[in-house]
Formats: sequence, structure tokens, C-alpha cells
Amino acid sequence: MLVFESGTTPLEQIARQAAGSLELDTGPAQAVRQIVTDVKQGGDAALLRYTRQFDWPEATAPGLRADQAELDAAWAGLPPSLRRALQAAVRNVRRFHERQRPTDWWELGDTGAVLGQKFTPVDAVGIYAPGGLAPYPSSLIMAAVPAQVAGVPRIVVASPPGQEGRLAAPLAAVAHLLGITEIYKMGGAQAIAALAYGTAAVPPVDKIVGPGNIYVNLAKTMVYGQVGTDGLYGPSELVLIADGTADPVVAAADLLSQAEHGPDSPVCLITTSRPLLEQVAAELQRQLVQLERRSYAEQSLHECGTMALVRDLEEAAALCNLIAPEHALLMVEEPLALLPRIRHAGCILLGRSAPVTVGDYLAGPSHILPTGRTARFSSGLGVLDFMKRSSVIYTDQEWLRRSGPQAARLACYEGFGAHARAVVVRNRKR
Repeated sequence: MLVFESGTTPLEQIARQAAGSLELDTGPAQAVRQIVTDVKQGGDAALLRYTRQFDWPEATAPGLRADQAELDAAWAGLPPSLRRALQAAVRNVRRFHERQRPTDWWELGDTGAVLGQKFTPVDAVGIYAPGGLAPYPSSLIMAAVPAQVAGVPRIVVASPPGQEGRLAAPLAAVAHLLGITEIYKMGGAQAIAALAYGTAAVPPVDKIVGPGNIYVNLAKTMVYGQVGTDGLYGPSELVLIADGTADPVVAAADLLSQAEHGPDSPVCLITTSRPLLEQVAAELQRQLVQLERRSYAEQSLHECGTMALVRDLEEAAALCNLIAPEHALLMVEEPLALLPRIRHAGCILLGRSAPVTVGDYLAGPSHILPTGRTARFSSGLGVLDFMKRSSVIYTDQEWLRRSGPQAARLACYEGFGAHARAVVVRNRKR
């Protein structure tokens, strides 16, 4: 891991080293554009051709949609303890997101005017759920439950099948638990195109959400406008802010819990304590040898691991905001006092007993979070991502008589005479 001191290295330079990146490799862009165009124009024939090429050699149009028996069998095959853990996660995620559901509002403006907003769920949402070697059933929970709370009437899941044409069992089991029945065995850019444009076998949706690989992310950028999309998600990130009261064993465990995501997952320790920095560095090496995913974590620490010694917690917060990480863990004596200073982070975890793990799986907030410094302007996936708001305006004739001429005057000022006339004709004497 690279080690910096704020007294000798500017915070901006440390942040550049520590921050993740969402720069998409454009190398596959031409291939992805061809896939998207082919599915848009060729429908099922193109979708099946790519599904057979990349995932399921014997794919058929009728077989693209998973049947209920496959979902039921996957759920039945889980150990009872795992079923209980998944049920607890769903309960917590649902409870948290129910607090996010907005309500329509109205207010009486000037006499004769009523103004308000009306919130409406999206009609149809497609959730991309990566499968293959790394299916993440927790991510399906984190995307589908907020959509259900929002009231989306049609929730669709797309996930790549295995060579035998079966969904990853963990994903099928969670679909059963959530009551999602429209699941298509398709992956990659071809799945995004099918969801966006529709085929005979796959009716189109209005918005596509969920994480994926470079091909999925590039395809999402290409279909945006035809459908809505959520964020582009890069490698998982953690900034851990610690003072001298932190436990180096716990701090190292938290850093490794994110580093094991993959060799490109940035992790950063920001501390006010030189002894703690040195203790955590030693503890990382001791714990590394115990990890099943040691090679991933080791490469992550080597390639994008950072430690920064800062003067005080105010400087620590400033550096964290420059990095704008997916996760910020405040392992300090008074985390609530530091919280107001953290302005840019997808998820903020407070204290020594709140590991990122509880946020990833059980606490309630969605773990589909902004990465690559996009926490500067975006948020984690939530209920509002599945809803639209419409402004509502009512004005009576008296209001229009009194205030309409001002609107007409502004319209004329901008050169829109017909706009002004629409007011004038309403106010004419009859």
C-alpha cells in the first residue's frame, strides 16, 4: 500500500491515488454497439444467437423465460439457516425503503391556485443480475425490494444462464422469495438491448438497473434515452477514517473485506495516528494469509491500496470528500460528531461495531451505491429511482385574470406570441 502524509503531500494528490475510477474501457465499445444494434433490429433471432454464443448453446425462444418450478426448486434446495438469513435481509431492506416512499402533496397558493406534485411508479423495470461464476443474490434483493416498495407493477430480471440453460441457483431462490416470476435467461449486452427495445419473447421495460461487467455498462450507456438507467457501477470502494482509539485488528479486517472484492477495489485508511497506521499495516499482512480470496485482496492492496496520515479529523473528512467513496467507515471515538463533515459518500457507517458487511447484506439500505467519485452527485439505489414526479397546477379564472397578464408579458419578452395569446383569449370578455 502507498503511504502518504498530508504535511508533505497535498490532499488532492492523495485523493487522486486513493479514489476509484469509472472510466469505461472503450475497447469493447464497437462490439457492444454491434450487439445492441443486432438485437434492436433482429429481435429474438439475434438475442438467441448471442445467448448461444456466450452462455447457453442450446437456447430456444420458449426457454428464455424461467419457469416457476426452477425457482421453487432453487428455494427448496437452500439450507434452512440460509433461507432465514435471506428472509431477514428482505424484511430489513423493505422496512428501510418504506421510509423513502414519497407522498403526493398539495398546497393552496395565491387565491384561486392549487399547486402540487404527484408521484407515480415506473410501469416496468428490468433488473440485471450477474450470474456465472459470481452470482450475487444480495444485489437482486437490493434492487428488487426498492422497486416493489415504489409500487412498480412489472419487475423483470435478466441473468445469464449456465451451459445447461439453468439460472444460478442463488438468484433463482431469491426470485422465488421475492415473488418475481418474470425472469429471462440472458446476459451481457444482448440482455440490456432486449430489455430496452423488446423482442417477441421479451417485452420491453422502461428502466434498467443493476450492476454488470464492462459490456453491460457500455450497453446501458447506449440504450439510455430509449429507457432510463441507474448508475454505472465500478469496483467496490472503502475509505476508513480512524483515530488513535481504533482497534487495528478490526480496521485491517474491514479493509480486507473490501479488498477481497477484486484486484481493482480501492481501499484507503485515513488516520490521525501514526502508531495505528503502522499497526494496521502489520495486521493486514498477518490476516492476508488467512483469506480464501487472498490473491484478489493482495493485488488490491498492492495496486490501489492507500494509507494517509493526516493532522486531524477535519483534514480526514476533507480528504474523504475529495475521494467521494462508495463506503466511508468512521472508526473514531465520536463518529456522530464527524458525520456532518462527510459530504460525499454512498454509505456512511458509524463506529467500531458497524462493518461494511452489515450494509452489504442485512442492515436495510441498498448496497447498490455510487462508485468512481460519482458520490459527489449521485446516491445509492432507492425507491425514488423507480418513481417519477409530475407537477400539478390548477388556476381558476379569477387567478388567471389577475396574474395571467404577467405570464403573457414574459412570453412576449421571449418572442412567443402564441403563448401570450393563450392567456389573452381566456381573459377576453364573452
